[in-house]
Amino acid sequence: FYIVWPFLGPSTVRDSLGMAGDAFLNPVRYVEPWETSIYISAEKGINEASFHVGEYEDFKSAALEPYVAMREAYIQYRDKKIQE
Repeated sequence: FYIVWPFLGPSTVRDSLGMAGDAFLNPVRYVEPWETSIYISAEKGINEASFHVGEYEDFKSAALEPYVAMREAYIQYRDKKIQE
C-alpha cells in the first residue's frame, strides 16, 4: 500500500511503521530542550531535500503521470532494498 505523507514523502505501510520506530531510536529526539531537536531534524531534512530538487523536477517533467511514475519507482526501489 503506497502513500505520500505531507512533509515526509512517499512511503508504504511497512516503511511508515519503520519511520515511527526510527524516530524513537534517533538520539537527536532526546536532545534538550525539545525545540533544539526539532531544529536539528528540520535542518537535516531541508538540507537533504536541497540536494535533490533538480532530480525531482527532471523526473516530473519526463513522466507522463508523475504520481504513478513516482509510485512505481519507489516500490521498485523498496523491493530492491528488501531483497538486499
